[in-house]
Amino acid sequence: MELCSQWTSICKKLDNLPTLETSKMRLFNILEDKDAGIKDVERIIEKDPAMAAKIVRLANAAFYRREAQAKSIHDAILTVGFDMVKCITISMAVMHTLGKSTVVSGRIWRHSTAVSILAFGLGKDKAEKEILLSGGLLHDLGRMAFLYIEPDMYASLFRDGWPGLDLEQRVFSVDHTIVGEMIAKKWRFPSEVIDIIKTHHNPHNRLSALIYLIDCIVSEHDNNSSIDHDVEIDLSRVDHLLGPEYKDLVNDIATQYKQDGSLIEDFV
Repeated sequence: MELCSQWTSICKKLDNLPTLETSKMRLFNILEDKDAGIKDVERIIEKDPAMAAKIVRLANAAFYRREAQAKSIHDAILTVGFDMVKCITISMAVMHTLGKSTVVSGRIWRHSTAVSILAFGLGKDKAEKEILLSGGLLHDLGRMAFLYIEPDMYASLFRDGWPGLDLEQRVFSVDHTIVGEMIAKKWRFPSEVIDIIKTHHNPHNRLSALIYLIDCIVSEHDNNSSIDHDVEIDLSRVDHLLGPEYKDLVNDIATQYKQDGSLIEDFV
């Protein structure tokens, strides 16, 4: 009875979550349109000073090694690219809706950004890259939701590291993959992204397997402050999904994480 009551309470709180900001969702939808041009994107960004400032700031980050500073929105978009603009759009929309300035929320969002940027680089084509970018950024959407609806209780679970699915189930009778899936459907995110949110701890295809692998590697690095040790990952979950190169991917992802550190910090 108690678990049933807890689940009912969580569902009610999730039902009452605010919707994503309309202007940012409009921009996200435009960026999803293959026929959209830079002028379409510029028109919306110009009306959002905070987003415009973040894109320009990111374009001038050391990672992009520009000879001259990007001063206009147009130049900034050309520098970072549509995919990174989409990443910024999603992050600002979710953080505006669910974000709270806490140590735990900062950790979750930095982790999600790292997974997103690393995943993007492993896409085989543009379509895969776009799904991995958004899926990586949103894979822990359920954690952000828990932190929003049960801030003190959920934050307390991070005292000894990141809470696993079993611990979340014991405390809330539901875990962050289920909560994330519910919210992503409510906010009408693409089905491929919803699938990653739902299955990133139990991968069933190439994309969810990549997110699982990157998620584990980034978590290991963040928990141990080093990626020079052997990362302990249940590779049996992904070997049949990623093919013969799956072992090499562990070292490749760890190396890339070091190289992308400045971009991740500038993005966050």
